[in-house]
Parts: sequence; structure tokens; C-alpha cells
Amino acid sequence: MSAKVSKKSKQNALGAPKTKQKQMGLFSFFKKKTPTETVAKATGTAKTNGSSKDDGGSSAKKSNSASSQQQRSVSSTVVRNSDRMLRGIKVNSKIAVFWPDDGKYYPGKVTQIDALKQKWQVTYDDDSNEWIDLRREKFRLIDNDDEEEDLCDTSDEMEEDKVVKQTSQQKGRPAKRPRISDSDDEEEFEMDDNPEAAVDEEELEDMEEEEEEEELVYDDDDDEEEPAVAKKRKTPAKNRNSRTTDKTTPKVSVSMYQPCTATPPNNTTAPTSLESFSAFNSKPGSQVNTPTRITPPSFSKATSSSAPKESAKLSADEDMANGEKALPFIESVVNPAGAHVHNHLKFLRNPKDAQGRSKGDPGYNARTLRWDRNEFLECVNRNKPKQPKKMSPGVEQWWKTKAQYFDTVLLFKTGKFYEMFHMDADIGVQHAGLSYMKGHVAHAGFPEVSYATMADKLVRAGYKVARCEQTETPDALKERKKKQKGIPNVVNREVCSIMTVGTRTCCYLDGDLSINASGEAGIGPLLAIKEKKIEQSTQEDDSDQDGGVIHPVCEYGIVAVDASRAEITMGQFADDAMRTRLHTLLSTLAPSEVLVEGSDHGSSKELLSVLKTARESSPFLIETVEQNEAFPKSTALDPSIRRKLDRNNGKAQPWNVEETMAELHRRQYFPRGSKQNHTSTSRWPSVLQMAVEGNAELALSSLGAVLFYLQRNLIDEEILSMGLIKAYIPAEAPEDEDDKNGGTAANSPDKAAQRQTQGDAIWKPTASQDGQGMSDEETTSHMAIDGNTLCQLEILTNSIDHKEAGSLWSKINFTKTPHGTRLLKAWVLRPLFQKAEIDRRADAVEELGSGDAAMAMDEAKALLSKCGDIERLLARIHAMSGTKCPGSDESEGMIHPSSRAVLYETKTYTKRKVGDFKKVLTGLRSASKIPELFADIDVSSPLLRKLVKTPNDGGCFPDVGEELDFFFETVDFAAAEKGEWEPGRGIDELFDEACDAIDQIHRELEQYKDEMCAVLTPKSLARSSWKYSGLDLDSKDKYIIELPIGVTVPTDFRMVGKRGKGQKQICKYQSSVVQELVVSLEQAIEAHKERKAQHMQHVFARFDAKRNLWEQVKHVSAMLDALGSLAHFCGRPGYCRPQILECPPDATPCIEIVQGRHPCVESTPGSGEFIPNDLSLGSSERDVQAPLSLLLSGPNMGGKSTLLRQTCLISILAQIGGYVPAEACTLTPVDRIMTRLGASDRILLGYSTFFCELFETASALRSATRRSLIIFDELGRGTNTWDGTAIASACLSYIVDTLKCLSLFATHYHSLLDDKKSDPNVRLGHMENSVNKADDTVTFHYTLGNGACPKSFGVSCARIAGLPDEVLKRAQALSSQFETEASQQQNVIKMINEGSCKLTELEELWDSLQGNSMDTDTADASD
Repeated sequence: MSAKVSKKSKQNALGAPKTKQKQMGLFSFFKKKTPTETVAKATGTAKTNGSSKDDGGSSAKKSNSASSQQQRSVSSTVVRNSDRMLRGIKVNSKIAVFWPDDGKYYPGKVTQIDALKQKWQVTYDDDSNEWIDLRREKFRLIDNDDEEEDLCDTSDEMEEDKVVKQTSQQKGRPAKRPRISDSDDEEEFEMDDNPEAAVDEEELEDMEEEEEEEELVYDDDDDEEEPAVAKKRKTPAKNRNSRTTDKTTPKVSVSMYQPCTATPPNNTTAPTSLESFSAFNSKPGSQVNTPTRITPPSFSKATSSSAPKESAKLSADEDMANGEKALPFIESVVNPAGAHVHNHLKFLRNPKDAQGRSKGDPGYNARTLRWDRNEFLECVNRNKPKQPKKMSPGVEQWWKTKAQYFDTVLLFKTGKFYEMFHMDADIGVQHAGLSYMKGHVAHAGFPEVSYATMADKLVRAGYKVARCEQTETPDALKERKKKQKGIPNVVNREVCSIMTVGTRTCCYLDGDLSINASGEAGIGPLLAIKEKKIEQSTQEDDSDQDGGVIHPVCEYGIVAVDASRAEITMGQFADDAMRTRLHTLLSTLAPSEVLVEGSDHGSSKELLSVLKTARESSPFLIETVEQNEAFPKSTALDPSIRRKLDRNNGKAQPWNVEETMAELHRRQYFPRGSKQNHTSTSRWPSVLQMAVEGNAELALSSLGAVLFYLQRNLIDEEILSMGLIKAYIPAEAPEDEDDKNGGTAANSPDKAAQRQTQGDAIWKPTASQDGQGMSDEETTSHMAIDGNTLCQLEILTNSIDHKEAGSLWSKINFTKTPHGTRLLKAWVLRPLFQKAEIDRRADAVEELGSGDAAMAMDEAKALLSKCGDIERLLARIHAMSGTKCPGSDESEGMIHPSSRAVLYETKTYTKRKVGDFKKVLTGLRSASKIPELFADIDVSSPLLRKLVKTPNDGGCFPDVGEELDFFFETVDFAAAEKGEWEPGRGIDELFDEACDAIDQIHRELEQYKDEMCAVLTPKSLARSSWKYSGLDLDSKDKYIIELPIGVTVPTDFRMVGKRGKGQKQICKYQSSVVQELVVSLEQAIEAHKERKAQHMQHVFARFDAKRNLWEQVKHVSAMLDALGSLAHFCGRPGYCRPQILECPPDATPCIEIVQGRHPCVESTPGSGEFIPNDLSLGSSERDVQAPLSLLLSGPNMGGKSTLLRQTCLISILAQIGGYVPAEACTLTPVDRIMTRLGASDRILLGYSTFFCELFETASALRSATRRSLIIFDELGRGTNTWDGTAIASACLSYIVDTLKCLSLFATHYHSLLDDKKSDPNVRLGHMENSVNKADDTVTFHYTLGNGACPKSFGVSCARIAGLPDEVLKRAQALSSQFETEASQQQNVIKMINEGSCKLTELEELWDSLQGNSMDTDTADASD
């Protein structure tokens, strides 16, 4: 027998046949480790589209004589016979298969069964194996006595079998076949062998003993081996005439149903604007991927016809709204995705919310679900009609919870494991790498210790993850059942947290998976946006009297929440038609999740288009919050707790300001200002007070949406109780002087007093304020950089892949701490404007860059690198302390469900909690050593002296040594590293009292022993033999007195036991005195246990009470870290400290740069040697008048844009107090940088590229002041030459004559150069180059020269770009001709203006121009 034999395969798969309708990733793979062996795995696919061959078909010739009716009849007979005969074949059954070419039976054993595809894997005695369809094969059963029984040897059945095969081959598909189902029992709860979710049998037994309740699992006595997964492979159809096994590895994806509000991109139903926008996918490779709606897999009728009879019957009536059918499921086996009970439920295929509204109905709430109990029971028990239809309490509890959190993946705690059921299990298998368990109910899970890993995977995939914990033990359930009759036999569970990508608090349950390599959380904030359109009719009447002011078209209220740091930022501002300020906000904050208002009057299409554009550079999720939302009801057992956690009887209006204010007062997140006036806000954070007093409705409305979202996610308390609320002020608006003295609380005056003077500017934006053309130079504190400038100058990210690499930020960030990184980024986004503040910071930078201070700073950097993210760790300790705002009731901390959760990995959590505590203590101690490094150094900079000196030496660095020593001495970190918490004294008075009471009772017991030994006889024997037993605190019988039988005891000694015999017998006694002491001891022990359980929380609370002190250390260390990063360039060749000049009203601004370089390009690998340039605009001497504008020309690719960009970046570096890449630099501070670079459109707003160009130009011209820096690159190129030239000329004239500010204007319009060459206020410059006349090639010198460039050399650039030679030749000819005509026309105009020519000469010139035109036409025709 000649055959290609493979090694024994250890593979199997469960798949589903493809249908005529396209099914996206229908297959799923699972794995399980059996007690006896690792089951083999393989993947099989069967085609049903008419192009596949019959699997395992014989070599019999096709018969054309049988009619179709006879074929159908014979096929039915064979199916019935096969169904009867094949039921006896199971795994490990021995059979002999007939091979027609060889004419022999080859013995083997059935090693795997694919019930869905009706395939059997047969492993022959020669170790080869193959997948075959036994219904179509001749085979024999081999019993234990090695006797063969031919099951398919009758001539009638053989003929019938041939007819079936012929029919199948004619139709191009396999014959219909039933599916084998060995058991009708429901599935057993088992875990897979996933390393993250591995569970041994002992743990399962422990869980069952602890649980003692009816769970969400199904019993099954079937011991059938399950298929496992390792490699995904498919087994193509095999020709049974020759034994060959072919192996290929396909790409397989899993598609399953998931409840999600997003609409699939290929949905045939026209989505609403919000639905279509929320369905946008994130960019590939981004950290956060937006989940799209994965629709239930569709199946054709051919699929159900190949199922077993009972399964086919199950799916025959499961008609969906779209006319498709779900894949039948099989009990007692591992079903693939799309083949479980939930795929057959109509209330999931066409979900309705709790109010019965369907998708598309007004007010539909995707967060809730109306589920049908009867439909679920009918679907689960369809194959067991005689079995009573009842739902276990655990299953009902799951569905009730899921109905309130339908848009959330539910991690349902059962014992020591988190379980995922139904559609949640589909998501877990697809995104978390879990495996399905046996049974028709989709089920997957993992142990509690793997929560951080699994939740991180799901959240990064874009899902909401709810952690539903047991808040009651089985023993407590028994006690409750004794008191309450008729309650369900299931422990109580509560949702303890919901994690989304924007609400990750990085708590101890998460571990450090959410922290990136730099120590930061690496997660953007949660952002809520409330929009209000501004009517235009009232403004149009005054359009002729406003002096060209840009009117706002809308107003926004925003609230951003950094959950990892418990920091809230809120603001309100007006915006223009291009949403410039909103674009700036999104660029600077880089949110990870955005809340927008739903309903018809919610977010506008303009807002959604801006969000979509922003997602291209920084992906984030979009969550729609409706005006009327359902709030989940608490399942706490205590009614008082339910009342506090519930909100308005399950109904909420998140965007309603009145309800928001009422909820803030009800929950008392902030201290109450008055006992009589419950609406007082006098003790609230100052920014929130201003928002309320200033009636900032939009900002408060956004705060309401955030409050609803945080409450629903159960993290509102730990974030709001921190009280960290800051104001967001647009870049060009006046700002609080937080950063004026370095941004430290130590150096700043009272912030509330400062903000009070700016309340109206922050919270009452009006058209006049937002369109103000001139800003007061004396009150301006920072340079304004809008989002457009941030992108075009590549300040934070590059413009290619929107990563930090190659940006200005990547070149200057040398910070050692995450909080220092955040501060330095804030400086870059808002450079200083006042000369005194710039010099103050630059003095500190210069001193840190040289001398003794530089050496001390090098040592300080080593200490700073050990600090970690103090800011984030302080927020985490606050959350673990369980404290609310100052003055609130301590019992309020027990409201949260997490305080009642039954957790099993307490040692792991203790390690993490104490580990975080040790990190922050170590970080603070490292930072506290910094003043020692500068103690012997005479620091001259006032700012630096405040940062590195203690208050005793005139500085602001707090002395925290004693405070830190107390916590280091109190906490036993060595024991905590083992997961044990050993409380120390001095934290909790009640705990200390309990310890003292226990010690006192122990002393009294010893004293009683001494007293009794003095009176017992014989004294020596009593004294030497007296012994207390039961000394453990957990002993049931404590302090039993043991004495030898020979000791005479008083009458009040009661014997309770004996041990030993004869003279060595020991008697056990209890006395009334000892019993009284033991009762007191047990009371003290109980108090000790109670306080010990809360001792860790009390330690954290005491630490959190000194948060202001730790915050001061954080501020100072962040400042020093940021200054040290700027000092990195001090003393470097080619870098200098810029000279900042005052610019009084009678002086002109100026900027002078000697040998300036682009800070990013010069240090980019592979960029070669960068060629520096000099630039001078304006004059530093008051009596000297110099041009303020540079009109720049030059060849394409000559370096014009680089010169423009490097000028802006040098200005930014100078005004943040850093050194600049130049030999020398002098400038007056710039109040804003306005750029018009590159080309882009806003197609979703309906704005073309040219319109966007002009709008940006208009914004720059109307917003600029005399202290601004304007950069225009090739303005007017989006339209025809004449209009473009006219617009560019008019804009340049406006800048030069009206604004009189610094500007760089690059152009290719040579007529514009001619017009301005005699203007004394305009300097003409060009990027120098040389031309090789031999081959007409251009060499770029990248140096700035005086005067205009005669040509742009566009054809030379086209040659470099690789245009065809024929095109280049034609372009060069036309260019020369156009230049000649233009030159002649200019001569004519010049002669006319000068009056130096006669009429005959003009006629000759005109004829010559006409002749040139005719020659061109002739050339065109000949070409």
C-alpha cells in the first residue's frame, strides 16, 4: 500500500460549516486538560457552496440513472440507518475501515469526534490518522474479543450508499447527516487549562465547601473527552482511494454577539449621527481600540439540515427578525462561538430596554435590557420537555444584574472565580484568551488572582467591565434565611466597580498593569462636553460695527476627570465656526473617553466631526449619555445603604443642573458649609464655587454627566472626595497665576483670592471677550498656542504617526518623575509671557546647568528617579483610606459595596496595598533628601533657593522626616511583603486599648497563677507543674489549668478533663476567677480583631490627613525635576540662553537669532549636518527702525518651512525658560503664535481645503496683536493665481500696516515680491541655491539670503519627484514661455506708466506677444 502517512495527530476542532451567506469568523477554539491525557487538536472545514469534494468519498462511478426522487428516498434511508448504527461509536471505539483501492479493512481506533461536522478521527494501527465521515464508509466494529462486525455489508445499503455519494457529488456538497449527541444532561462547571485561569481540583472542592449555594453551573455526568486547542489548522477533503493527510494552517477569527451601542460600519440600516460616529474604529496599533458591534452569526437552512434531529428541531423555530437562524447547540460538548443558548434568544437578537423600547425608538436606553424568563427556560430545556422548567436562584440573579448593565461585560463572582456567561463569555474568549467550557450555555472564567490581567485586556479592547462580588458568605446566608423566610438560596452579590478606559483608577485590584514604563498611568482623562448653539441673528445686525471681530457660534461646557490622580478640570468657553478652542482642548488633554449628549437636541454634527478628526491623532472612545437615563438599583441587603446608593428611584437626568446640585449636596462629597443651610457651597472647592456663583450652566451640566458616569461606575466617592478641582481656561484667556511662581503651593499666594478676581473671565465668556482683538499686555501671563499650531509645529506629537518621537516634546523631556513630566508639558503648552517671570525661571535653569548646583542636581536626579508618581500614589492611598471629605460621618465609608465584598486573595491585595504605601513613603523620603544636597551651596536664584532649601533656610521644601519615620516604624513592611499585616501602636486608639486590655488580662492570669501556687500543696510540685493550655487567641477553651493528680486544689476548681494514667495523670481545671478573666479576654480579643481588620485603613487615613504636606513635596519635586530637564542643554555647544527684552508701548517687538537651528531636525538620526541660519526682524534698539515682516521666497524644498517652524520653536523654548539652539538669541516675548502651514480640510464640516486655509488666516489676523508672531506659508495657493496673489497681497499689507507684528510670509507669487520690494517695513529674503545650466539641476544651500529669488524651480522639484521625462520637457518649455510673456507684459506696463514709448512701439510689442501666443498654439498642435 503506497500512502503518505503522517505522525499520529493530537488535534481536533469544533467548527461549523460555511453557509451561503458570508459569516465573519464563525469558528472558535477551546482547550481543556483531561485527567488522563491532553486531547489532540485539529481544525476542519467543510464547504457547502457547491465547489467542494465529498469528504471521504469512494471511487465508485457516478450513476446517472437514478431519479431525483429515488435519490432523496435512498438518502433518507441511509441517514436513518447511520443514525441508528453510529450511536454506538464513541471515543476509543475500535473499528476497521474498508479501503476500496486496497480491498482491505485497516483496524484503528476513534480518537476524536467532531459532532458539528459529523466527522470521526480514526487513528490506525500504523499511527496514521484521518478525519472521515463514517456514514458514507464501509467499516466494521471490533469488540473486545477482536471479533469484527460488518455494519455496512448488505448489498442494499451499499447500493444506497453509492446513490447517496453520487447525489452529493452531482450537487457538489456533502450528503445530509445527523449529528451525534451522547447526553442530554446539562454541562458541568469546569475550568480550562489557561495559565491565567488554571484551577486545580482542591480549589474547586474548597470553593464548593465555602459556597454551599445553588450556583450558575450545570451538572453533567458525561465523561467524554473534550477537544483542546493549540494550533489552528484545517483538514481539507481527502480522497478515500489513497490514504493521505494534508495539513494547512488557516487564519481563524471568532465572531460573536455582544451588546454594544456602536453600529457596525457595514450595517445596512442607516444609523443616526451618534451611532455612526461611535462606530468609528481606532487606528491600527493604537493602545485603545474601539469595539464595533459584532452581529450574531447568520446561518442558512443548509446548516440546520445537517444538524442532529433534536438540535435541528431546536433551531427550526428560531426565526429571527432578519429571517436567519442561529447555529444549533449541542449539550455536553464544547460548542463554538455562535452555537450557544443565548444565540437563540430573541430578546437578545432584538434587544429592548427596560421600558420595552427597541433600537431606533425615541429614548431607547442601551444600558438596560428587558429579558424574557420564560423564553430562556424554554430554550434551555427544549430537549427535556418532561423536566420542570425552573430557574436556579443564581441564574436569575445573573440575569437581573445583566439587565441593569446590558452594555457592560459582567464578571460574576462565584467562590474564588470570576465567571462570564452567555454573550460576556463570547467577549472573554475573543479578547481575553479564555476558553469555553462544556455545555450549551456559553461559559468561561478565571480565578480571582487573574482579575487584573483579564480586566486590563477587556478594557484596552474598549469594553466596560463590571466586577460583581459576593457581599455575603454562605454562613451569613444561613443566618439570614433563619430570620427571613422565602428568600432565594443564593448569596447576595453587588456590583462593586465598573471599569472603562477613561475611569481606571489604578487601584490595588489592577496591580501595575495600567502603569507604563515611565511610571505614568498612560491613560487620557474622561471628558464630558455640553454644547449650546449661539443664535446668529442677534449678531448679524451689528456686523458692520464690530471692527471685524469673529463672533462665536457655539459655547461649550467641559469637565475632564483624570481618574488615576483623582483630579477634575472644568471650564466653559465660546468657540468659532471651526471649533478652534475645542480642537485645542482635545489636542492638549488627549482624552481616552468622551461623554456626549444624546437625543435629537444633543451633540451637533459639527461637534461629532471635530471629535472624529481628533481621533485620527489620538484615539478615544465615545459614550453617549442621554438626557434621561436609568440608574441601576443597589442590591445591598441594608435598606439604608440602598437608599444612599440609589438615585431618584432608578431615574436620572445627568445633564440637568438642578439635579446635579441636589445630588452633590445629598452625597456630601465636600464639607458642608452650614448646618441650617443645606445648599451652602462655602466650603466647596473654589473653582466649583465660582462655577455655581457665576451660573456656568454648561460646565455644571457636563459635571452632572460626569457625576452620573462616576456614580454608575462606583468611583465617585474616591475621586470627588479628594476635592481637586481646577479651572480650564482657553489659551488666549487670562489665567490664574498658579504657575507664576513655579506652580507650587508653597510659593503661591492664596489661590481662592486670585481666582475671585477672574471669575467672570472664566465662567462668563461673551462675544466681546472671545473676539477681543487686543489683549492687555500687562495682564497677559502666558503665550497662547492653539490646537492648530500645536499640530503644525509638531510640539507634542509628530504629524506622521502622531507619536512623540520627533516632536519638540521628545527633544526636551529629560524628567525623572511622572509628576515632573506633567508639569513640564504644562509649561510647553503655556509658555510664559512676562519678562520678569521668564528671567526668574531662566535664572534657575542657568544655575542648575553649571557649577556646584549642577553637580548637586545630578545627584538629585538619582533621588528623583526613585520618587515614582507621587501624585498618583497619593490618590490611591486616599482611595484605600476609605475616608470622605473632612467633617463627614465615618460610617459613610462603609456604603461602598467593596467594603462588603468577600475576597479570597487578601494576601495578594495586602502586598499591593502596602507595596503602594511603601512606594509613596520611599518616594517622599527620597525627595526629602534633596535639601541636604544643596545645604552647603550658596544658591543665587530666588526660585531655586525656595525649591531646594527648607523653611529654616528661607526655602519652601517642607521637613517631612519625622512624619515619614513614624509610618516606617508603625508598619511592618517585612511581614506585609508576605501578605500579612501586623498593626502597630499609635494609629488607632481603640486598637491600642484592646491591645492594652489583652496584655493586662495576661498579666492578671500570671499573677493569679503565682497566688494560687503559694496556697496549693505541695507548693513545689504546683509551682513547677502549673500550666495553662489553650493560649491561642482562636482557641475555643482558653486558659485551662493543668496540674498533676497529686496536687490538691481548692473547691472552686472544676475538673473539665484528664489525660494520662496513674501517678502521671494530668487533670484539667477551670476556676471562677480564670473564667471571668477569659470572658474579659475574649471581649478584648474580639475588639482587637475588629480594629485590626480596619487598622490598615486607619493607617492610610492618618497618612491621607497630611495630604497637604505631601502635596507640597510633590509640587516642589516636580518643579525641580522640570527645571533640571530644561537645564539639560546648559553648556552644550550651539545652545545659548536667550536675552529677553521688554517691549513698552512706544517700542517695537523684535527677534534676532544668530545661527539658529531647528531643535528637532538637527538631532534627528540620518538628517545629516543641519545648516543654521540668521534671522533679524525688528530692532532691539529703540531708535532704530527695522522691518518686522520677512517676505520669503525660494525654490521648492529649499528650506522655507523649516526656517518658519524653527523660529516659532525657538520662541517657545525661550519663553519656557530654556536654552535655545542658536549662537545668540534676543527677542521680546510673544503673546501668541499664529500659523498657517500645510494643507488640510474639514470635509465632515463641509469645509474645503482652501476655506480652512482662509479661516485659519482670518482667525490669525483678527486675533493677533502687535506682540504676536504670525507664520504664513504659501497663502492663496488653493485658488487661481490672480485671486491667490490678491489675497496674499492684501493679508500681507494688513499685517505690515495694521497689526505691525512680527511675521514670516513665505510665497511663490513673484508679483507679490515685486510689489513689496520697495516697502521699508518688509524685508525680502530667499533660500539660496545654485543652478547647473548644463543639466538644469538645482543645488539647495538652505541658507537665508537677502532679496527675492528669481524662480521657484518647480520643474526641478518635479524631476526629483520622478515625473516622466516627457512631462518634464513639456513643463520646462511652457514655464519658459510663460516667464517670457509675463516679462514682456511687465515691460509694456512699465513703459505705459513711464510714458516713454510711442503708440507704434506699443503696437509692435502687442503683435510680438500675439505672435508668441500663436507659436505656442502651433507647438501644442505639433506636439
